[in-house]
Amino acid sequence: MKKLVIILIGGFFIIGSTANVKGQDADTVKYWKKGGVFSLNMAQSSFTNWAAGGQNSIALNGLVNLSANFKKGKSSWDNTLDLGYGKMQQKTGGLGWVKTDDKIDLLSKYGQQASEFWYYSVLFNFKTQMAPAYNYPNTTDRISDLFSPAYMLFSLGMDYKPSPVFSAFLSPLTLKTTIVNDDLLSDAGAFGVEP
Repeated sequence: MKKLVIILIGGFFIIGSTANVKGQDADTVKYWKKGGVFSLNMAQSSFTNWAAGGQNSIALNGLVNLSANFKKGKSSWDNTLDLGYGKMQQKTGGLGWVKTDDKIDLLSKYGQQASEFWYYSVLFNFKTQMAPAYNYPNTTDRISDLFSPAYMLFSLGMDYKPSPVFSAFLSPLTLKTTIVNDDLLSDAGAFGVEP
């Protein structure tokens, strides 16, 4: 399963690449629009002689949002990858660093134009997390982990795109699959899977 996700994410970047290879017509890359946002945040709280209470803490969060969108003729292909990870440590409690955010979210939507603003579309979405999670203060029993769970969604429908910045996807046919790769969690029937 891990290989499948790595292949999907790798394929997203290879297909979305717009490098101008020698001999390639420069006009072929104009159909791709790529973008990205990267954020690394740090926060610290310190309370000294503070009557209202509070806990000293430090937090680190990282976010990455990448997009690669293709538009040529009647074809439209929108791709996004969202990654987020964060940890926090409080002075009291003795838990050390506690996870506050953890996500991998890949979305790919392909459409073929049906009319001015409507597209026949298919959508694929994959979500999971990067690291184990615990029900604090218990730090020995995992409640989730990489690919435990992982959610895959396949949808067929119509996409309404009246402008480049707005899209509404209507899907009467959807298949959702839940994967629990951790034997301990899947044997317990976690996340609604059959034990």
